[in-house]
Amino acid sequence: MSIADLYIPPDKIASLTHVRMGIYGPNGAGKTTLASTIPDTERVLFVSVDDENIRPVAHLKHFRVLKLRKWNDILMIYQALAHGDSKITTLVWDTWSRVQDLAVGKVTGYEPADTSKLSQYINSIPRSPNGWAGWGQVGALCSEWQRNFNMLPMHVIYLLQEQDRRDQEDVKTGPRLTPEALKGIRDSLELLGRLYVDLEAPGTNGSSGEPPPLNLLDSPQTDRIDPNVREIRRLFIGQHERYIAKGPTHILGRVIDNPSWARIVRPLMAQNDT
Repeated sequence: MSIADLYIPPDKIASLTHVRMGIYGPNGAGKTTLASTIPDTERVLFVSVDDENIRPVAHLKHFRVLKLRKWNDILMIYQALAHGDSKITTLVWDTWSRVQDLAVGKVTGYEPADTSKLSQYINSIPRSPNGWAGWGQVGALCSEWQRNFNMLPMHVIYLLQEQDRRDQEDVKTGPRLTPEALKGIRDSLELLGRLYVDLEAPGTNGSSGEPPPLNLLDSPQTDRIDPNVREIRRLFIGQHERYIAKGPTHILGRVIDNPSWARIVRPLMAQNDT
């Protein structure tokens, strides 16, 4: 065996021919709605984990929606995509944070989604892994399976819930994942962005290119609800002291207004083709 045997042609590397993207944000920011903008030129497998909302995508004919309720079912999904004639071109996880919750259940032996075992869980309190070893195992499970899905020849989109992490006086906002699982997401994805809702008063237009202020309490507070204020969804992918994000800002800019498949994926794929 020589070093030439290790060479992989660019057209065989899934991450160069397909997009690997993570989108996180608070509930209601529009993560699932963003996924619904995937056009009907794609064949989408949308994995809704546990009780996540599927209304924005349920009516789309080019979407196949699965409900994932147990960790072990993740293998079935992988095998169908890796070995079956599925013709799926895009895989969406809604949300990968909830996949991590299923991994916690796997590590602790707590899986109340198994209806045959509901009676044994009725008086139980959901358990958490004990110590760093247990949480490390949860992160390792998530990272391992993320790598497996990233190797598939299709676009992979990870929707994630948001969490604030406090480190002494600093607050870092990022995906709700354990440090080990978050490391896997940050290292392997081409784009990791924070989706948020900005408010624009009448007569204003455009984006400043920056995410919301660090301390929202600095903004003037009022009990009045202005019906004329316009809500605009934005995706932040630039470098910031507070928000965990990364992305090709030289192609997409630091902030993407009204983010959609057409405004994110098409420019990236066009760049890959050049």
